[in-house]
Amino acid sequence: MMTPPLPANSPGLSRAARFGLAFIGVILLIFCIFLLFPSDTLTTPAWAPVAHSELRAVLTIVAPYLGVALLGTVVAIAELASTFPTYPREALQTKWAQVLVLVNVVAAILALIIARVTMPATNPVLLVIGVGVGFQAIIRTRFVLARSMGSDGAGEHEVSLNLGWLYEQFQHLCRTQIDLELMKNRRTAVTHLLDYYPTIAELYDIAYYTIIARATLTAEEEKLRMEQLQTLIDPKAPEQFARNSMALTILENGGPAYVEMLLSQAMTEAAETTPRRVTQEKLVWQLINNYSLTDLVTLTNSLTDDPKVREWVAQAAAASPDAGEANQKASIAYFLVQQVGQDKVQQALQAMAETPPAAALGGLASPEGLPAAPDV
Repeated sequence: MMTPPLPANSPGLSRAARFGLAFIGVILLIFCIFLLFPSDTLTTPAWAPVAHSELRAVLTIVAPYLGVALLGTVVAIAELASTFPTYPREALQTKWAQVLVLVNVVAAILALIIARVTMPATNPVLLVIGVGVGFQAIIRTRFVLARSMGSDGAGEHEVSLNLGWLYEQFQHLCRTQIDLELMKNRRTAVTHLLDYYPTIAELYDIAYYTIIARATLTAEEEKLRMEQLQTLIDPKAPEQFARNSMALTILENGGPAYVEMLLSQAMTEAAETTPRRVTQEKLVWQLINNYSLTDLVTLTNSLTDDPKVREWVAQAAAASPDAGEANQKASIAYFLVQQVGQDKVQQALQAMAETPPAAALGGLASPEGLPAAPDV
């Protein structure tokens, strides 16, 4: 099978280029500090005092606009990061994210211009703080002027003035367009995961670990995501849908960098033959679809004499209100293939398939006492 390429990373600057830019920035910063705060102990050229006064005049004019532009940029970036917590870097690199930031910056600068024209005597520092913070709050605020007594929420029983309606519509447009741009990256990552990890067993193990390894999930969030994951291993769920959903679960819970790490690890294990992994997956699904929990326990006892393996399977098959039957059967099937061996389990199933119908009616698939698979 041809090895699929890794998702292309966004081109970045080399270490030498970053060092060069940082060095130039430091030199410019020192130069500006020298012009703003000249030293009397050092000999300065004749043009320095003139440049110093002109630079201070320029900064006096430009600094307020830079301040409100910075506040607008921070607020827009915070909105994007909270909307796309799994893909903050990728979301900020999209075209519509840049449009959202630009609109916030331009709107804040225009608001400051209007404020300075209408209130020229106001302290510049207070004006910058008031416009930078107040304007961002106003365009996101809805004022409720009157509400009927007894009503418990927004709706037709209140009179409100939504100053942020226009900005909400613009936010919705940007959010939708950013999400559509990210869809391409998400689909590419899911496709590569399915190429490198084609079996549901592998995807389930990775998704399970990804969820429990998250340090920021609450107990309720972790339980909800585990329940959603368990529904995907239900035998009634279409196999391709389950594979796609598990790969998307890995991406949503681990993030793009985590997926790239998994793909890099898979490339180092490319020597492992894919047909054997596919055969293992089919074997596991055959056990899940054709065997009950009792049959799986009986099959385990007939295939191995290890008391630890038998005890684990018996406990896993015990009735539990917190675990669904599909989840129990999947866990036992994966464990059985790993502990007993794929070849041995496959031989047992083949022997069962060759058993005459009369023997199957007796509940035995062979003289060794293998359980017969129920009809599906």
